[in-house]
Amino acid sequence: MTKRFYCLPETPCSARGGKRKLSTFVDLWLSASGRKPKPGFLGPVVYLPVMIVLTAGTVLIAGCATERGAVLPPPHLTTQQRAAMQTKEMQGTFDTGFNATISVLQDEGWQLDIVDKQSGVIQASSLKRQDIIGPGEDWRAEQDSDYREKIIKRAEKEKEGPGLLEWSRWEQVTAHIEPWGKDSIRQRITITKFGKLPSHTYSYSAKRGNEKVATEGGKEQSVIIENPAVYQYLFQRIQRALFIRQGLTGGK
Repeated sequence: MTKRFYCLPETPCSARGGKRKLSTFVDLWLSASGRKPKPGFLGPVVYLPVMIVLTAGTVLIAGCATERGAVLPPPHLTTQQRAAMQTKEMQGTFDTGFNATISVLQDEGWQLDIVDKQSGVIQASSLKRQDIIGPGEDWRAEQDSDYREKIIKRAEKEKEGPGLLEWSRWEQVTAHIEPWGKDSIRQRITITKFGKLPSHTYSYSAKRGNEKVATEGGKEQSVIIENPAVYQYLFQRIQRALFIRQGLTGGK
């Protein structure tokens, strides 16, 4: 009768060596789990589950290493976390808070688009600018300061393809102000990054030296800013402007 042995993945399998190597491994495993190893030959019925566990562990470790090596975007905030970051209660009247917010946004260079005092909404935009990446890639540029430079160098090396993309970029801030109790207001600010890429056409060489033309459609992207420091800065400016105005008007 032929004996079968299940060896460790890195151990060459032989009848005698396989039994000795794996038996030692099983003994250590049983000892660590508080069990007493039984004397005698441990057959395939015991060895096979151990091998399955060992193999599964090896796969999991390899998977974790792959994930650690990959560059992943930062996790998004939950709805509750985002609301807490974007919302602030302040002391002051609605009229004073509304006017203070308009003043701060103008001082910070925002262009007013919508001013609706009845609904308490103020919306403003930044000036548009050109960029080679869209807002969906900003997290890569934040993690790698040379990210844009790498894109430029790659486009210079490629003789074919769309080349450098020309995104139109801008930001938009929306503030909603409402009365919140006696002589206080509640304000929520949302800042969104926008990007628009027009459709573009480029040529490339196909098989047999034939030149072909390809057209890629335009794209639009929008990403809500989730940096708490950005919102804290605006709230502090508005709070200060509100305090000054309250003092000038005698708290009315």
